[in-house]
Amino acid sequence: MGFGAMWQILFCAFALLVTVTSAEAAEIEFLDIPGNDGFISIKGEIAGGDGDRFYDLIQGHDRISVILQSPGGLVKESLQIGAEIRLHNYATMVLPDSECFSACGLIWVAGARRYMSASSKIGFHAAYREENGEYKESGVANAEIGSYLTHLGLRIEAIRFFTIAGPNDFLLLTPDRARALGIDIFEQDGLKVTTPRDAPTVDIYADRFVSYGMLRSRCEGFFLFDKGIVERENIEAIKTGQQVAGNDTWIEVWTPMLKEAKTELNTKGALTVCLETEAHLRDQGLPTGIEGPSFDCRKAVTLTEKALCRDAGLWAKDRAMNAIYLFMRSYDNAKARKALLANQRDWIKQRNSCGGNLLCLNQSYDDRFQLMKAVDLGQPANGG
Repeated sequence: MGFGAMWQILFCAFALLVTVTSAEAAEIEFLDIPGNDGFISIKGEIAGGDGDRFYDLIQGHDRISVILQSPGGLVKESLQIGAEIRLHNYATMVLPDSECFSACGLIWVAGARRYMSASSKIGFHAAYREENGEYKESGVANAEIGSYLTHLGLRIEAIRFFTIAGPNDFLLLTPDRARALGIDIFEQDGLKVTTPRDAPTVDIYADRFVSYGMLRSRCEGFFLFDKGIVERENIEAIKTGQQVAGNDTWIEVWTPMLKEAKTELNTKGALTVCLETEAHLRDQGLPTGIEGPSFDCRKAVTLTEKALCRDAGLWAKDRAMNAIYLFMRSYDNAKARKALLANQRDWIKQRNSCGGNLLCLNQSYDDRFQLMKAVDLGQPANGG
């Protein structure tokens, strides 16, 4: 059964459940829907003891989706439920036209997979306490919420969004706003589900922007990649990131990422960072402008050459090694150059002894690179 059809079944089942349960207190129940994994419904105000009730209910269940419809309630109980959800990698759902406010939203955001639709009403405001008939913000509770959201991996802009509205107000979270805040979601629209891979958060585009920027500024000398491809992808990341979050938020997101990348460049060295950056982009299925190893695969003869042509994970490594070899050949000190080249030829013999064994070949390159961390063939743009 596709998820779209399952969503419709859940919607009908939950609507039926709503008509037969009390609205005075939270109802936490296990829904047994044939042919699907387990579902737990949380409906109504979160009250004292609900955290323990939820814990008891999930025992013996590995795969659970938690369906939420609640005006909120006690922060402590909600954080306890959210912690269990994240610990067990459960999914959370707010169905179309359903409401999940305040502390309920804190449970929803804990989901390892978060489901919502454009009509799902997920709202947040600061935690509060009642004193003499007046609502006042609770500094202690908001600090606990901030710590909780930080442990979930949310960035500061999202934490502010969750806690900035006053006790009598709500900020509603839309699918677009969630992506702008770095909260990945599965968005349901009828039978269609848009996954985080289909519509990434702004953080993903910022990461791509910084990664492609690193390739452009520091890695061309190692890889001799197709500059047109790298430039195109870099521009696309900028355009899409700005569209998702707006220019100001976009800058706020990528700036600390760039700072971290520069720190890694200083601590790890250009060679290591360039190899890691290329692998990071390639693992996401993104182009890196590298199509093949350092030689023409049409002329590959040996088992090693054929293996290098076959495995994309070795292309950047082989190109970097070839660039370093050419750099050695241009070394001014003749005696040192001769020794380095002899050492490199010995390594090539050792590498070729791997034949077509990809594990052996990868290890051979990686071990060799450990001795060459200080080599920097980067070409910083504009002196950067």
